[in-house]
Amino acid sequence: MNRSIVALKRYVNSPESLKEAISLCNGLKALKRDDQIFIKPNLVGWDKRYPMPLYGVFTTTRLVEDMVIILKEYGVKRITIGEGSVYIKGKDQPLSTQKIFQMLGYPLLSQRYGVKLMDIHEESFNTVNFGNFHLQISRPAMEADFFINMPVLKTHNQAILSLGLKNLKGCISTKSRKFSHSPDNRLDHYLSLFVEVIKPSLTVLDGIYGLERGPYHGSIAVRMDVIVASRDPLAVDIVGAHLAGLDPAGIPHIKEYAERNSRSLSVDDLDIKDAKIDELAHPLRWDNIWREDNSGPKAWDRQGITGIYFPKYDKTLCTGCSYLYSPMLLILMSAYQGIPFDNIEILTGKSMRPSGKANKTILVGNCMIKANRKDLAIKEPILAKGCPPTFEETTKAFEQCGTKVNMGGYQELQQTLTNRYQGKEEFDNDLFYLKDKNI
Repeated sequence: MNRSIVALKRYVNSPESLKEAISLCNGLKALKRDDQIFIKPNLVGWDKRYPMPLYGVFTTTRLVEDMVIILKEYGVKRITIGEGSVYIKGKDQPLSTQKIFQMLGYPLLSQRYGVKLMDIHEESFNTVNFGNFHLQISRPAMEADFFINMPVLKTHNQAILSLGLKNLKGCISTKSRKFSHSPDNRLDHYLSLFVEVIKPSLTVLDGIYGLERGPYHGSIAVRMDVIVASRDPLAVDIVGAHLAGLDPAGIPHIKEYAERNSRSLSVDDLDIKDAKIDELAHPLRWDNIWREDNSGPKAWDRQGITGIYFPKYDKTLCTGCSYLYSPMLLILMSAYQGIPFDNIEILTGKSMRPSGKANKTILVGNCMIKANRKDLAIKEPILAKGCPPTFEETTKAFEQCGTKVNMGGYQELQQTLTNRYQGKEEFDNDLFYLKDKNI
């Protein structure tokens, strides 16, 4: 049996570390100089109103530029960097993909190397038939001659890990993303499919930072200084799982893809070049712990928060609404003044049902409103309308429940997410923000 080659490299400097990793796995073997290249980083989304630590959340811009430098040295001319960040049509929040590009300095890549920057949401999609359902997948991503997938090494509250296979979800339309979070709870099945349509020519896992309890900004980053590269996307995810201290067979979408394609998930069946996994691994906790009665996160016990039922998110919570989850938790924590909330419950996703015990029930998002607004078990429905709702719509719903929203306290809690990294040399913003060398 031919074993897939995987480069496992300690990140030391740029662009040499990435160049060595690509060389070890012969990553550019199939590349032609006139190919149309598509690079897909992970730039999940950005709330511009408050400080957002990017460590382990976004692919480091430094590594993306390293990739562009290597391609240009090879002689490639047509390079597109494309992403479909969390998107709310007609709203300025969160930031669009193009605005995220601007914040990070990606336009300098256009100036220096002639790279095209693409918001996948603004381009066309191919409708792909998967038998009993269809998904809309980015046409530029599918039609690229050489697709380079650049995910981050991070945990994910619904998928357990967001590595190469999961990162491709950013190439599907908003409509298809919502479908992937259907009440049928088949999210993991959908996540296993994208790689069979987009088919990366090279996958580079950015493990300069790893992320615990991801995938968003309220998570905990650790410096790992790892790069994983291979022409085999499954091989990268297998090694990435072990680097995070997890068994790839325990990651449902990775396991399903492997079984459907009769692939082994054993690292013994891979040809790993350079470093050993145990030399670079760092176990990453993948999820938040909820109270036994499912009324809220276990962390609320420290504050003694009571009088509220906020059940844990499930796999039907789609990307837009999941982006609100951490802010909602922080709002409630900042609003709590030692007095129990007025017996309220908050329902999210598409499958949750009211308990029949709450005085007021907040239904977050149009899907939850459609599913439950006429349910007789709800004494008083409070509707946070939108797909997804805006931050303002959500805070308005809290206030209708008698919860005084303390924006100053909320901002302080948000600031602590950034403060935890300040003054620590290993957390380097220069890895994310490109600067004009002439300034």
